[in-house]
Amino acid sequence: MGSWEHNAREQKAEGRPESDDLLKVLFEDAPDAYYLSDTKGRFIDGNRAAEALVGYRRGELIGKSFVDLNIIPGDQIIKSLKLLALNAVRLPTGPDEFTLRRKDGSRVSVEILTRSVKVKGKMVVLGIARDITERKKSQELLEENIRKLINSREAVIQAIASIVEMRDPYTAGHQRRVSDLARAIAVEMKFSPDQVDTIRVAGLIHDLGKIAVPAEILSKPGRLDEAELQLVREHPATGYNILKSIDMMEKVARIVYQHHERMDGSGYPLGLAGREILPETRILSVAEAVEAMLSHRPYRQALTLKKTLEEITRQKGILYDTPAVAACVTLFNKKEFKLGS
Repeated sequence: MGSWEHNAREQKAEGRPESDDLLKVLFEDAPDAYYLSDTKGRFIDGNRAAEALVGYRRGELIGKSFVDLNIIPGDQIIKSLKLLALNAVRLPTGPDEFTLRRKDGSRVSVEILTRSVKVKGKMVVLGIARDITERKKSQELLEENIRKLINSREAVIQAIASIVEMRDPYTAGHQRRVSDLARAIAVEMKFSPDQVDTIRVAGLIHDLGKIAVPAEILSKPGRLDEAELQLVREHPATGYNILKSIDMMEKVARIVYQHHERMDGSGYPLGLAGREILPETRILSVAEAVEAMLSHRPYRQALTLKKTLEEITRQKGILYDTPAVAACVTLFNKKEFKLGS
């Protein structure tokens, strides 16, 4: 007697299911929908989960295709046919997402994997479909919450920017222009999208700390004396202290803290130099310097664009980051950027 036959008899004697019974249990009671079809998409068999998934009894499915039963919406039929074509040349597919139309007209989101297999010498398609409706709902809810969070964050940023500009009439529009230019420089330097957005946000609120500077100093028509300058020079630290406790604003807070630092260490409030200064801050510093030079102030006339670019070029590697200066000059020379009003 062969060992397989001996084991089968032992299983039977012990009341244990034979291999065919085990396979049937695995097929019928699998939590995912298992089905067999021919290479033209006509159903051959399916388990109980398959019946529950589409709302049809097995007898209603067998011999019919997904097109006959209108299970696959019209906009997904071509996709289904492409997958069947791959199965016909014995290539596996998936996981692929579909929205199925159930017998009662309701929709269900599924993820389907298929494999070509042989049953009694005939090539058929084994499909496994998993209901991902709840997962999709959770994903959509998460995405919606993220959109709301982003919108709320943007509203807060715009509100902060407006408050600063209301207190400092001479720099109305300054933060927005600095933000626009800093963002353009970052894109020119091929910074990542996240870095570009961080720089944009930091530019919009970099002068937040000025809300703690007396209004008469901010609006003073002449040059400031040393005591007044010292008060103004505290605004990076004030802005940092306000922002550092806000979720997702830690990097922005650090950029705001450093935006008056200079490459040679002559800036304030920390006296940082070179690589001690964040790359994002180095870009913002160039953008702010350019915007300031191009803007009229009560104590001086605005410089021309030519003079401004000459000045930051003269100071590259000393006050300003050399690559950031080069990118800024390139933007204006290619006429790809125009500073707004």
